Amino acid sequence: MSLPPHESLSSELGELLAGDDARRGIERAQARLAELDVADEDRAALAPLLRLAQLRLAEQEQHKKTRERLELLSAASFEGILVHIEGVVIDVNQRLAEMMHCLPEDLLGPETMRRCVAPEDFAATLERVVSGYEGAYTVTVVRPDGTRFRGEFQSKQGRLGERPVRIAAVRDVTERERTLFLLREGEKHLHDLALGGFDFMVVQQHGRIVDVGGKAEQVLGYTREEMLGREPLEFVAAADRPTAAQAIGENRPGVYETVLVDKAGDEIPVEVLGVRSTLNREPARVAGFRDLRAARRLQSEQRKLEQQLQRSQRLDSLGVLAGGIAHDFNNLLVGVIGNASLLLATLTEPLDRQAAESIMAAGERAATLTRQMLAYAGRQDLSRREPVDLAELFRELRTLLDASLSKKAQVSLAIEEGSVVIGDRAPLTQVMMNLLTNASDALEGKPGKIEVRARLVHELEARWDEALGVRVGPGDWVLVQIEDNGVGMDEATRQRVFEPFFSTKEHGHGLGLAACLGIVSSHGGALLLESEPGRGSSFSVVLPAAPAARQVTTPRTPVAAPSTPCRVLVIDDEQLVRTQLRRLLKLRGYDVEEACDGSSGIEAHGKRPADVLIIDMTMPDIDGAEVVRRIRASDADVAIVLSSGYQAQAAAERLEPGSYQVFLPKPYSLAELVHAVEHARSRISVSK
Repeated sequence: MSLPPHESLSSELGELLAGDDARRGIERAQARLAELDVADEDRAALAPLLRLAQLRLAEQEQHKKTRERLELLSAASFEGILVHIEGVVIDVNQRLAEMMHCLPEDLLGPETMRRCVAPEDFAATLERVVSGYEGAYTVTVVRPDGTRFRGEFQSKQGRLGERPVRIAAVRDVTERERTLFLLREGEKHLHDLALGGFDFMVVQQHGRIVDVGGKAEQVLGYTREEMLGREPLEFVAAADRPTAAQAIGENRPGVYETVLVDKAGDEIPVEVLGVRSTLNREPARVAGFRDLRAARRLQSEQRKLEQQLQRSQRLDSLGVLAGGIAHDFNNLLVGVIGNASLLLATLTEPLDRQAAESIMAAGERAATLTRQMLAYAGRQDLSRREPVDLAELFRELRTLLDASLSKKAQVSLAIEEGSVVIGDRAPLTQVMMNLLTNASDALEGKPGKIEVRARLVHELEARWDEALGVRVGPGDWVLVQIEDNGVGMDEATRQRVFEPFFSTKEHGHGLGLAACLGIVSSHGGALLLESEPGRGSSFSVVLPAAPAARQVTTPRTPVAAPSTPCRVLVIDDEQLVRTQLRRLLKLRGYDVEEACDGSSGIEAHGKRPADVLIIDMTMPDIDGAEVVRRIRASDADVAIVLSSGYQAQAAAERLEPGSYQVFLPKPYSLAELVHAVEHARSRISVSK
């Protein structure tokens, strides 16, 4: 049976419209209808079929536009896009292929993630895929050519038709991370630099502490958590709060000093550098704090050192002055004492002899004063160095001073066994005698105590940095302490008590303690005074301890001196001294010749050699040491007596051992002069 005309045409048009291209199918169907003469009722029956084709066409057009728009967005995107189902990549955009330096189809498939994620990040990435993680994360991406970049993934869950898929946007953040790393590194450098210049830093905002860095806990005792949220002024001392409040309130940049209070309540001086800054785009203030305690201590120590240096320089200057005066005065005393000796040798009348003896006594007292001045200047004769047992020395002094010390003073001795020093017994006795007398005078006739202690020490306390004399350190020392509970001294007196001619006593000449300091210094020791008004004084002396092997001395056997007069050459620039020596020696039968300076003396001895030379140490052209060296170069047998108001130790340091036989300190008596000459002759005879 044949189909009705409209049914046959409907079947034909359906075949034409059945293709994938709806537009072309409609065009073919419309062309077929135009060829046939179709009745109106048949055409009406075919209308739904054509409308269905039109709807299909519209759907295809819309789908095409959507597809083109998606492709355009994908191609124009700055980010790579991939679609995967449980790690199997089913689609990527061109931008991702460009990032990976490959074609899009190279990134499809189940192995893409394993190939393109760095091994160190693979486990974490797989966990995110399995758990359905949504959000941003960063991994290291490996390209097919082996190069790498840091990729930031933004993962979202989606659907493709009925299938759930995951869409990930990929961005190359290598440069961003490098910039962030450099920024963080720069911030760390600035942070380290800031903390290198400051002990700790505080960030303030809206009147509260919002951040703390550095060693705040070490300085203040508060932890960071204890400081956060509190007002900065809570940590400022009450007296300094107005200044600090003004600086904080005005957000004034600059440097100022203030005082903080730590957790224990102690005040801490600090230097503050405040700068304006921002935090979360709002104004903030950053302050760096530097603990000034160490700097203040250093400044205090520096001031003390400067004061000690000034004091030492002042005492040294006074020592030079005292030494110079004593030297010149000694030359005058040679004439006074020498002429008095001559008078005593020739006078027979009692009144005349009494006058001459008074002159001698006055000269001896003047000589004692000059010796004290030379001791202060460190120029006393210390050629006789030997072990001195302080226990024996103080026992002798106790007996000697019982009559002169205050009767109301209780003197106690505590001398440890082995307190033996190396030095000259006579000046050391003078030091201890002066210190004991000074302690007795400090009691002012009232009942009191004087304690004397001596012991061996090896390490000295830090307070000895303020001592006068030689700089002392670890070693073998004997420490002598003489303490009283008398009136004490104020700071002004302590600063001047060792100056020559300064005295707190009505009839004192101010040379006692000055001489003590000079003697101790010349022995290689130091002297420390500690005193307060009303609390007494303590004089501490450290002297080099004698080695154990040298603590027992063998008495010297005197050498018999020849008494036959001989020829003596006196070399001295002082006319008064030369004249006096010539008169004294001629009185004893010596043949005496004079020379007014070193050059003349060398010339005179070369023309007519003498048996004994008496040479002054200080002369204007050539000093005594140089005269000795030149004469010894040509004459090894002549006996030499060095004479000066200065110490023999200085001469010994400048001359070879054995260059001279005797040192004769000025002033001297006739007996001392003759003994020096004969002793020098005897030593030369023994050496031959």
